[in-house]
Amino acid sequence: MSTLSWAVVALEDEPARAGWTRAAQDADVAPPRFVAWSAVLDAEAGVKADAEAEFSPGEVVFAERLHPCVTDNPVGGQRARYAELQAALEYLDAQVTKVGARLAAAVEPTLLALDRTKRDGFLSQNGVPVLGFSGSAVRGIVRPRFAGSDDWLIDGWRTRLYRHRTRTGFEVWRAPGDAAGSRDECDELAELLADDGIHRIDSLHRVHLGSAFYDIRFAVVDGKATHAAGINREQVVLREWYGGRRPEIEAFLDRFGMERWERLVALAERTATYFPGIRSLGVDLIMDNGDLEYVFDVDPFGASLPGLLGAMPNASREPVSVRAAVLRSLSVGS
Repeated sequence: MSTLSWAVVALEDEPARAGWTRAAQDADVAPPRFVAWSAVLDAEAGVKADAEAEFSPGEVVFAERLHPCVTDNPVGGQRARYAELQAALEYLDAQVTKVGARLAAAVEPTLLALDRTKRDGFLSQNGVPVLGFSGSAVRGIVRPRFAGSDDWLIDGWRTRLYRHRTRTGFEVWRAPGDAAGSRDECDELAELLADDGIHRIDSLHRVHLGSAFYDIRFAVVDGKATHAAGINREQVVLREWYGGRRPEIEAFLDRFGMERWERLVALAERTATYFPGIRSLGVDLIMDNGDLEYVFDVDPFGASLPGLLGAMPNASREPVSVRAAVLRSLSVGS
């Protein structure tokens, strides 16, 4: 068994705790030491430090999300949640650095990935294709600036808004990108949600595989794309539900061939280079039915992505979870 020393900072009821424990078994490393976010934040607030929040020299520390996933997608409060996470990560980084430990995901690139407006602008400036801002299109994908526990989902042709609560108490049910909506209505909605950094980006006729529209999600571990799965945005469920060779990947290869697939892999890996210091990064690519592909999302909590057991086409090794792949990589140098 590897002598890797590592810890996971997570909520007390975080489901990822079980995933990390299984990953340790698969990677043949010591079980994780769990640290509750509450213990870290109590120490930040000046409360007597809990022993579990004391880190050790050489320890690798993974930080899970500070806020739980909210299934009914409230938009209000994203800015505040982002600010709370920023403060928590910066304090955690100071604590682990002080004792000679290190975070598995560096703070600055993590925060950049979670601020979609800054991130997309940064990637665009570096020549990475990103689905751009829409100045006039009525149809478009509406997204919040700050990523968090919630998201704006899209279907094949238009933006779909599920129930969202705003800070003003309004509830939004309709789809702003629907062709029935006017430009004025879209502008009014964007204004209503402006405090949460809502912005509209270009629409795209997304790639159709089998009977649904898909994006492709990659896990990039230490700079290499190791896992992939197709994401049907209308049917994403919050559990580890992918495994083995995915039929939508097979359908993509049958329709577009290995050359385009390799181009997607290269784009995912290139994107990861702009977020150094993150051991596992999630990169979502959105594509049309021709030859265009764009970066749609970057997730600094890549080890927690759905699709944990996916295997890349032509993979020569057995499929393992992203978490286990990260732990194996770390244990080599331990």
